[in-house]
Amino acid sequence: MSNMIDKSLLQQVFNSNEFKAWLISKRWFGDKSSLSTLDFTVTINYFQILSDNIFLIIIRITTTGYSKEYFLPLIRYERIQEIVEPNENNRDLIVTLTEKTFSKIIALNTSDKIIDSVLSFNLLEAEYCAIFWKKLLFDKKISELFPSMNLELKLYDDQFENEEHLKKARSLIEAGLYPDKYDLSLELLGGGNTTNMLFLLRIYNKKTPDQKPDTYVLKSYKEYAERIEPRTLYVLVKNNFPNAPKIYGMVDINGKETIGILENVPNIGNLGDIYWNELNQMVKSLFINIKEDYSHLTNKETINDVIKDYCGESLKVSEEIGIQIKNLHKALILKGDSQYFKESVNSEEYLLDYTNKLNKVVSEIQQNIKSPKINSILIDITDIIEKFRSEFDVEEITIQPVHQDLHMQQILYNKVNNSYKYYFIDFEGDPQLPIEEKKSRFPIEKDLGSFLRSLSYIKFNTLLNFIGEKIKDKHKFEVPEEILFSIYLRKSAIITQKQKTLEVLLTLLNAWENKLMGKIFDKSLKLHFTLINYYTMERALSELGYELLFRPNKIIIPILGLKEIIDKN
Repeated sequence: MSNMIDKSLLQQVFNSNEFKAWLISKRWFGDKSSLSTLDFTVTINYFQILSDNIFLIIIRITTTGYSKEYFLPLIRYERIQEIVEPNENNRDLIVTLTEKTFSKIIALNTSDKIIDSVLSFNLLEAEYCAIFWKKLLFDKKISELFPSMNLELKLYDDQFENEEHLKKARSLIEAGLYPDKYDLSLELLGGGNTTNMLFLLRIYNKKTPDQKPDTYVLKSYKEYAERIEPRTLYVLVKNNFPNAPKIYGMVDINGKETIGILENVPNIGNLGDIYWNELNQMVKSLFINIKEDYSHLTNKETINDVIKDYCGESLKVSEEIGIQIKNLHKALILKGDSQYFKESVNSEEYLLDYTNKLNKVVSEIQQNIKSPKINSILIDITDIIEKFRSEFDVEEITIQPVHQDLHMQQILYNKVNNSYKYYFIDFEGDPQLPIEEKKSRFPIEKDLGSFLRSLSYIKFNTLLNFIGEKIKDKHKFEVPEEILFSIYLRKSAIITQKQKTLEVLLTLLNAWENKLMGKIFDKSLKLHFTLINYYTMERALSELGYELLFRPNKIIIPILGLKEIIDKN
């Protein structure tokens, strides 16, 4: 019955409430709060059949005053074994693919018997299947049809002087020309908890089975829009910057970069793993019995000793990462380029314009939040924005290309012989900005303010974990976020032992955050701390907007971050 499936039938399915709910459940699907009523229309703007059961699709989501496009390649199957490669046929993968499948049975208006007019739909995001990548990247017959499908596969082998990268770029070309000589395997990266889909691709040469495979990262950009990342990665390659992945290729659909083929940099995790693991081990080791008296942990010297004992690696990488960020900023300047350059601008005009933009962000957030306490915080934030603007007393600000979305998960690390190497990833710009603003230049303090917010996220998530494990009553329906909200915004007249313990823990966590901040700010960075405060606040507002769109249950962390900014100022 696969010949019955066409664009009009899929569009009918896409506009069912079941499919819309499936869409909203996806990590990459934005605006979850405003679209949660399912009162939106799904239109197929691009449709091509890659093979019998694989469809390349661009959908547009529209409702009143809203429109956004997504890349949604789908694979249809009857039995899941049909879409799994022989070397992938294991229970864990089968379970994962089944869980991610959208299933629906529909009745077709046909002249045949009723039994023949019932069609079973099992649809899965095609990126999860190695067979999709085989067809898209390494099937000669399909690649010959690319022009007729408005597809283009660009491979960048001319930008590399390093023999290793030349070899990897050429392996991609050879695998496309002679697919029978190669095997490949696929592995999901980031646990699927990303706004784009990332996979590790391994290509094995059948002639040399004992050799290590060539590895690549496949990046499916889910929002269908113009991108700045490919150009930024190209600039970093031209400047011989060693701490970012190289770009090997790109698949364009209708002229827009949709799938990236990137270097798989050697790493054992992201930078946040170091901070998270050490901090949580410290909390777990120190706060064993909730009924004990922990007042000794409010002593400044004791706190310093405890942090030194438990967080040695965090302290070490904090001393190094500031210089690494400085080197990144140097590498984002390309001589003679009309976009990747540095300039000085009038600070008063620049900050006035940016203040107006921030106030607009605050106003938009206020429309989506009904809590009087939270709205009170947002009102205070507008005063702090004006305070920072008026206090800045330097005539000119230097602006240049920056990462724009620099947090700890955007920095991978590797450790060899007790030395760290860092890799910056995801150069897609600030997710809250339209493309023209992403192409803009910013003070380097924007990246530092963004990076520091990672410490706040780790701090509050550690606190939430502790509340969930040690504080909340297991016999009652209590939510850790609600308890944390109460600590900050609903002060109780009666202080319980649990609350005392939480206050001590919060004192320790704040000291941890401040100590690491001090390590990150290397003296050679020449930073304006008023601007860092400014962009830390901007980042917290962006996080609040982001969480409202993608993870509404997580808005407590940026809200408390904003409250801390108010309390300090």
